[in-house]
Amino acid sequence: MQLLERIEKRRFVGREFLLWLWFESEMFEGTLSTADHGDFGLWIEKSFTLSAGKETTRIKGAYPAGSREAKEALLRGKLPEACGLHLSWRDQETSFTLKAEQMAFAGLRLPTVLGAGEDEAPKLLDEPGPPPRGKKRAKKSEDASDEAHEAFYERMHLTRDVESLVEALYRDFLALRLGSAWEAVVLPALHAWARGEKNRDADAYRKASRAFLGQRRKRPLRA
Repeated sequence: MQLLERIEKRRFVGREFLLWLWFESEMFEGTLSTADHGDFGLWIEKSFTLSAGKETTRIKGAYPAGSREAKEALLRGKLPEACGLHLSWRDQETSFTLKAEQMAFAGLRLPTVLGAGEDEAPKLLDEPGPPPRGKKRAKKSEDASDEAHEAFYERMHLTRDVESLVEALYRDFLALRLGSAWEAVVLPALHAWARGEKNRDADAYRKASRAFLGQRRKRPLRA
């Protein structure tokens, strides 16, 4: 099978990943965790798109995933295509859009760094202008350049942190999806949630799914 064919046949995995994130964020009231990152806040906000074939449902709002329209679309067979996610971790607030089929980030909004405004891209080169005069002007220009570089690398570090956290969630999802826990633990809880049943089994689901993940970490998947 050619690479492109393999990619096309597996695009559904990203949609199931977003479905799992939606399910777990509601099941655990917006508080998720991974072995590497501990507890953090993660929930869907601002925009949510579900689709099946040519039929698409787009929902906007403060918490679009909690709307009746979202669950109705899911029950009609539509799966998440893209969603806005809000991440609260290490006293920092971050938001971004995650696109399922490409597993791609868009619109990443990072916390303020080194005095720069949110989403303000630091300038690595000074604006064109008259040459500096004297040592004070040269020193000021040098300090501004150093701060811009520090801000740039800090933003890159924060971006890697977000990517690392999402990758850890994806590894946990794949471990569940490819293991026995998917049929035995995840699907029954997911179906009950989709039907609108309350999170009465949240503790039992957490205990069973996390116990399985703990066992898989001791016995990692073979390539």
